[in-house]
Amino acid sequence: MSVTLRRLIAWDLRLQARENVYVFTVLTTAAFGVFIALLPTGTPDAVITAILFLDPAIVGSSFVGSIVLMERGQNTLAALSVSPAAPGEYVVSKVITLTLLTILSGLALVLVAYWPVDPVRLLRFVVALTFTGTLGVVGGLILVARANSMNHLIARAFPVTILLFLPLFAHFGVVTGVWQWLLFAINPGHAMLRALLWAADPSAVTMPDVIYAFTYLAVLSAILFRWSLTVYGADLGRTED
Repeated sequence: MSVTLRRLIAWDLRLQARENVYVFTVLTTAAFGVFIALLPTGTPDAVITAILFLDPAIVGSSFVGSIVLMERGQNTLAALSVSPAAPGEYVVSKVITLTLLTILSGLALVLVAYWPVDPVRLLRFVVALTFTGTLGVVGGLILVARANSMNHLIARAFPVTILLFLPLFAHFGVVTGVWQWLLFAINPGHAMLRALLWAADPSAVTMPDVIYAFTYLAVLSAILFRWSLTVYGADLGRTED
């Protein structure tokens, strides 16, 4: 890890603390945790993993958007564009800090839902949340790249969010069989839900499902990461007039 990357990570951690990102995460995680705790014993894993999908799996994209907009408004990105920091280091710093936040908030909910948690199950959730969190962060970087304001970002993110939530129909068995693949196979939300369901109970998904989920998430994250490197140089460094 380069000195510049370490400094960027330290900067992101301080920035997130200053902007109360951690306070907001604690509050939302606590709210979801209370909801999970109130669920009856024997609640299906599909319900728990859907909550994990709705909260920590998406939190990275929400936070990275607001943080980048704030940095742009304060001309931080313009300063970074003439500093030794490379676009890749900027993106990696965001991915590391916000994915870690996603993992921690997600694991807190896992502990509430499955206490006492089997260490193997906990490890599976770490893996799944790492993949889903990474995709959320790099996806958020792409969404915010051409957004001029928070309202603009919300307008761009809303249809994407709706699309990501559509695979919940398959997750809860409303759409089954070949139709779930015809309708949702290319939807990242389907892969994210499959990965989280595998983490909760490997017997609930087939091995082809597992291979599909993690391969798709890895490939899509890599594509969006490469795209974000280009977008950062072209768009994230600009300042508003």
